[in-house]
Amino acid sequence: MIHKITLSNDTFRFCMLFAGLLFGMFSPALAQSGPELQMVELSKKLQLTDKQKKELMPIVEERDKKIKALEADTSMGKLQKIRKASEIQDSFREQAAKYLSAEQVKKLEALQAQRRAKLMGH
Repeated sequence: MIHKITLSNDTFRFCMLFAGLLFGMFSPALAQSGPELQMVELSKKLQLTDKQKKELMPIVEERDKKIKALEADTSMGKLQKIRKASEIQDSFREQAAKYLSAEQVKKLEALQAQRRAKLMGH
């Protein structure tokens, strides 16, 4: 028996956004970039202090480990992985915000919004 699933435009966009985030995170380019290069980008765009870099590095490394484990997990379906990737990103933002100024948090949110917009083709 085949069930037809219908999605609203917003739901579809949400699913596509997180699919893009999820599978974008698993791209070979990201795997090759590693936490060090990600920190270079964050440092430049957020103007991190040396202390902030040291505080954020373990958080970036942990996020990457979780994403790699999620990619390797064959027990979850795509939608479950998308949701889990979203949780991982949310956790990263919450943890990173503890070490950032209010202005840096706004910049981080703007960077993430730009990436989401790119993934959505806007």
